[in-house]
Amino acid sequence: MNILHFLRSVVRTPTRNKARAALMMAGVTVGIASLTILTSIGESTRRETMKRFKNMLGTFDTVIIRPGSSKNRGMVSLTNVEPSLKFEDAAAIAGQVPEIRQVAQIQNALDIDVKYRDHNGTPAIFGVTANFLDLRGDEVAEGDFITDDDVRSVTKVAVLGADASKQLFPDEDPIGKTIQIGDVPFVVRGVMVSRGAGPAGGSLDNLIFIPVTTASKRLFNRDFLTMLIAQLRDPANGQAAIDHIQILLRTRHHIAPGALDDFNLTNPRAVMEQVTTMGSTIRKLLLVVAVLATGIGGVVIMSVTLIGVSERRKEIGIRRAIGASRSAILVQFLLEATLLSLGGGIIGIVIGVGGTQFVSRLQHLPFLLQPEAVLLAAALSIVLGLLFGIYPAWKAAMTNPIEALRD
Repeated sequence: MNILHFLRSVVRTPTRNKARAALMMAGVTVGIASLTILTSIGESTRRETMKRFKNMLGTFDTVIIRPGSSKNRGMVSLTNVEPSLKFEDAAAIAGQVPEIRQVAQIQNALDIDVKYRDHNGTPAIFGVTANFLDLRGDEVAEGDFITDDDVRSVTKVAVLGADASKQLFPDEDPIGKTIQIGDVPFVVRGVMVSRGAGPAGGSLDNLIFIPVTTASKRLFNRDFLTMLIAQLRDPANGQAAIDHIQILLRTRHHIAPGALDDFNLTNPRAVMEQVTTMGSTIRKLLLVVAVLATGIGGVVIMSVTLIGVSERRKEIGIRRAIGASRSAILVQFLLEATLLSLGGGIIGIVIGVGGTQFVSRLQHLPFLLQPEAVLLAAALSIVLGLLFGIYPAWKAAMTNPIEALRD
């Protein structure tokens, strides 16, 4: 038998029993589709989570200082924090902790009414220093941000988040307009680039920035801060900076040895590493599930091929009787299993791509298809055919032609 005739026989044989071929391909299709969808969605979820955490925490070369003990949870504001973190603490950290390059001061509230003509809302109000953007990595879409002169002069200017701008100014340019924050008029200086959603899905754009001195003296009438963001000179020295800040603030706040801190410190890089580790673990679990599903497809190939060997004993006996070698029988059945497995794998990849798009839209995730996942799926479908087809092929090759012809 020449090679071309042999290959035609390999391709033609599965079509004689379409139900059996379909069953073999279906097992692989389910496994490969699961592998494609789960690996792609797992990676998309990991990247989106990292993006949202970065949007919320800003750059990762910082230490965040909040008033209150580490047991406090939720979004801090003037109404739910201890008045323990002062403007003088910010100056002391910037001047006395060698690992710190600069410190941004923040004073915020969440329940202030904001109005412009007949439009109103309650966006979060953040009093900040001019270096806030440097430490956060945010950008201004229109106009300008708060300046050092604004902070020194206690100027009544405001920079709107993207959502706050749409809510107050749905049909006009906000730059230069005057809004009422509480009962205090503020001139809109700029509008921020949208940051999207945070890790919990809430908007990070429904806010307004004003100078921190203006917030403290003309709006909130409070002399304490809700947060400090301290930029590290070297991100590798994050723990040393935390230790020095803790010692400095305990001394300044006259906290007795053994007593709890009246502040808490967070290193965003450490938080991000924890999130990344957790995301990596979840992705590995999803990969294990997908591989198990694919393995089940391989078992289906072996089971159905064994049934086929039993049903084709007479055909095998005739081929052996007219001179076909055991190796030819082995190769034929092995190629048949591999061909069907590869076909199921290709269908599985197509279904997997469509399934990934569907799940991405359903979960509001960016569509992400990893080329390596597709290549892995294609290679795995071939390996499945070879691995789970070798025993049935060997059994077919070892069939006794005389006994087969007697059946």
